[in-house]
Order: sequence, then C-alpha cells, then structure tokens
Amino acid sequence: MLDKQNLIFDLHGSLYGISTTFVREICWLPELYSLATAPVDIIGIFNWRSHLVPVLHLDLRFGRGFSGCNVTDRVIVVEDRGTYIGIVAHQVYDVRLLDPQPLALDLIQSRQSALDRQFTLGIAQSDDDVVTCLDLDRLIREPDAVAALDNESPIIAGAESDFYSRCCPQATVDERATFATRATQLKTSIIQAQSTDREEGFLVIQIGTESIGLPLELIVDVDTLDRFMLSPVPVASSAILGQINWRGEILPVVELGGILQILPVLPRQEVVIIQIGEIRLGIGVDRIFDVLYLPIGQIDELPLSVSDRLRGYLRGVTKYGDRLMYLVKLQELVKSEFLPQSVA
Repeated sequence: MLDKQNLIFDLHGSLYGISTTFVREICWLPELYSLATAPVDIIGIFNWRSHLVPVLHLDLRFGRGFSGCNVTDRVIVVEDRGTYIGIVAHQVYDVRLLDPQPLALDLIQSRQSALDRQFTLGIAQSDDDVVTCLDLDRLIREPDAVAALDNESPIIAGAESDFYSRCCPQATVDERATFATRATQLKTSIIQAQSTDREEGFLVIQIGTESIGLPLELIVDVDTLDRFMLSPVPVASSAILGQINWRGEILPVVELGGILQILPVLPRQEVVIIQIGEIRLGIGVDRIFDVLYLPIGQIDELPLSVSDRLRGYLRGVTKYGDRLMYLVKLQELVKSEFLPQSVA
C-alpha cells in the first residue's frame, strides 16, 4: 500500500491515524444536540459552518467502555464524498507519512479485535510509536458493521439522551458555558469569520486559579508536557521551567505563572509553543480550555489593582464565564528581564 499522510491523534493513550485527504478542520469539542434515533456510537450533533455534523466516539464504535468526554477534548471534522462526521480525540498531534500494514489475523482472535479490524486499514510504525490507521470509508458508511459482529448492541445502561448527563456529567458551570460558546462560534462559516476584522482569536489557558488568553496568531502548537523530557537549563532563572526537544529544536519552556505572579496549584501539565519573529519558545500551563474569538470592544482595561510591572505583560481583561480572563502581550514576554538573553 502506498504511503499516505495521516493526521495522528490520541484516545486513551492509543494513537490513531486518519488520511489528511478527508480532514476538514480540528476544533474543540462543543456542546452537542442529542438525537433520539441516532446510533449508539453517535454522541450528538452540532452545527459546523452551516453543516449538521454527527460526532462519533471510537470507544462506542469499537464496543468499548465509554468514560465520557472532557472540556479539553477535540473533534476532528472529516468529509468523504459529501458526508461529514466528527471524531472525538483526546489530543491531536501532527501529520506523518505512514505505510499501514494489514493486521496479523492469526494473532487476533478476540471479539474486541474483530470489532477493531472492521474499521482499520492496518497498523504502522512511526519512530517509536505504533499507529492504528482508520478506514474512514467504513467508519462513515458502515455504521451497522458492529451489530453484524455482535448481536448485542453496545447500549449504555441507564444513559440519558442529554449531552451533559451522558457525556459530561461532571462538567462545571464554567465548562458548560465553554461548551456552549464553542457551539455558537462554530456555526459561523470560515468566510464570515475571516471577514470580521474586529475580532481577535485567543487560546484560553489556565494557570493556577487564573484564566489567561494568549493571542492565537502567535501559537504554533500545543501538546502535553509528558510527551517530552523536560530537562533543566543551567544557571536559568525561576522563569524557565526547563527545555524540551520540539521537532528536533531545543526550546526553553517559560514559567508564565511566575512572571505574572500567579501562585502554582499543580505542576504544569501542558505546553503551548509560540513563535514571535524568529523566536520560538514553550509556555507551561495547567490546562488548555478553549479557542475564543473576541470582538475588540469586549476587551476592557486592566483593574487598578494590577501592578505597573504586570501591566507591561497584560493587554487587558474580558469576561470568560463568570470570571475575568487576562489577555497576555506575548511580544512583551519575550523581552522580559526574567528570560535569558539567548531567548529574548
């Protein structure tokens, strides 16, 4: 089989690949509308750029236990011959050239593996990773293939049709507001979004107990820190968490919380890679919440309580749910006296 470019994503620690030919957009999981007559593996539907897109969860398609969804989940929107569908992913990584090989059928005897095999092209080795390459045509066009293998449909006992009770029963009020905001934003067509020059995009992150907005135009990548070996930087200030090898390039990881005087609650879990001119660096964050497009008129001035030093790094504030979100001037961050001259 010819090599193909595949978008790599993660679900429960397993890596999957989808041919980039079919991928139309990657977005954060929005609030979904439930359909009473939908197959059990379709957890809901949402309005994506004027298309009604059903969202598929692979745990349910493969007949596995369903543990629900999180506000940090993504949806990969794919299209095949006019049919659109979204696939839930915990993390989306990169695009790789893969050569999937057929599964060794004599080694696969279990019912579970038979379910998996119905929807896969094979497995591929990529560096140290093993990637399962999905057969998108069968995923979209043969929804009854699971039932053909198992007369007992994988029904979740006692599950309600409502999106939150079934998929996100632990979602907080703020998280529900985030899901709803995403759904509203995704209704807008890409052409409409691009023509609105009075809006700016921000990646919403959490550091400590604070919500922070980073300019979307300067963000190159996001990832989990445990994917990298965070090594110390000799004679570095407390503003540097360490350094990572990102795609063959050694990048410092900045402790933004320390610069903004935010008390830590947990060790940093994720990293945001930014690029300003020729400078690239990582920012350690607790969580990545959302992508928010904000009208300029909704950006307010900083409260008087913010110190003069912090004002140099902050552009303003806006409402995010029922709390304030601080918008960071990343261009000023790289000039910070806390960063080594080799970075700034």
